[in-house]
Amino acid sequence: MHIGIIPHTGKRVALDLTEELVRFLRERGVGYDVITHPSLDNVAAFDIVIVLGGDGTLLNAARLTSQVQVPVFGVNVGHLGFLTEVETDGLFPAMEALLDGNYTLEERMLITASVNRGGEEAARYVALNDFVVTRGTFARIIDLSIFVDGQHVTDYSADGVIVATPTGSTAYSLSAGGPIIEPLLECVCITPICAHSLAARSVITSAEAAVSVHINSASEDVMFTIDGQHGFPLQTGDHVTIKRADKPALFVKLSGRGFFQVLHSRLKMPQSWGGNNEE
Repeated sequence: MHIGIIPHTGKRVALDLTEELVRFLRERGVGYDVITHPSLDNVAAFDIVIVLGGDGTLLNAARLTSQVQVPVFGVNVGHLGFLTEVETDGLFPAMEALLDGNYTLEERMLITASVNRGGEEAARYVALNDFVVTRGTFARIIDLSIFVDGQHVTDYSADGVIVATPTGSTAYSLSAGGPIIEPLLECVCITPICAHSLAARSVITSAEAAVSVHINSASEDVMFTIDGQHGFPLQTGDHVTIKRADKPALFVKLSGRGFFQVLHSRLKMPQSWGGNNEE
């Protein structure tokens, strides 16, 4: 097995853990490389990529490794770590399981977005969590139209709109009132941000559908963001078309922890949504 290691270079704990992991692999004769500047060229040769960071580091790595179908394994050295598989104290027991082949691979759908301006493609992106159209700090509300496979769905006058994968349903979409979606489902969730209507609701579409967001009117300060990490400025008249990506992201999964266990531990979700938690 040849293992890639991507640490969060801005966190001392991640760098220290990388040194420990390197010693662990060297003692067992396992091939490895530490990657501080990931690219397609330097991740394609690995069997597994170990990511030592938070969700942001893992999002970056998963978008990249998905293109060459290399699985990622996340170790949480961040704050929330919703996408990561283990905490720092669980790394080396997890590594023993990985080297023994005691793991499975889980596919998470990605989505692509094409920004059309004046009849031409102005930009193209891929996301694991979500694409967001949002107003800037001092911008007015945005008038948006949503289409699915060419059919008009609804119009929003809002601060923006989130188009999320099931994986991204527990990120920004959840904060905006969107539903929690089990990540192995394949669908797309459209959630308005602070819509100026009591009737505005999230819409869930098939994973095979094409979702189009039309910017009907907006100030100059409107941004299209990708997984909350990259941005592209939008203009009135722009159309953003979002579809399922051709390849999924691959995550290494160990036994013993399910999605709803993660919800309870990470988001402090109550055992009873009715508010009665009596034992």
